[in-house]
Amino acid sequence: MYKTIVCAVGLGSKERAEHLLRTAHALLDTDGTLHVAHTVERFPSLAQQGPDDRAVFVISEAEEKLSLLCRQLSMPALIHVNTGRAGDAILTVAAEMSADLIVVAAHTPDILDRVFGSTVDHIVHHAKCSVHIDRILPAAKQ
Repeated sequence: MYKTIVCAVGLGSKERAEHLLRTAHALLDTDGTLHVAHTVERFPSLAQQGPDDRAVFVISEAEEKLSLLCRQLSMPALIHVNTGRAGDAILTVAAEMSADLIVVAAHTPDILDRVFGSTVDHIVHHAKCSVHIDRILPAAKQ
């Protein structure tokens, strides 16, 4: 069991997000803390310039959706929505929260992963803590 878990969640499939959150919650100590991290990659890092109205809207919407999902699952969690490159943003949250574990979902690699590398590969190679990779299969293959 882990004291501090960062669960990286995309906003694609609600079922996948629920599965990943349940996996993270099952690995969490009774008195542990769950951090749910999501990255909006469409916007450049907003560290140097302030976010525009569209960025603020997208970030707020992601925070609301993740908060609602955690409430529906009765899982208390701290929500972190960042912009930039997903792998770097997740690693930053993990470092800032002194995470013991990062939980991520893997997908079937495609040509872009082979050319540019995947977010999961980046996290695995640069994480300072353990990483749990959940290989969620598409519904038809389960």
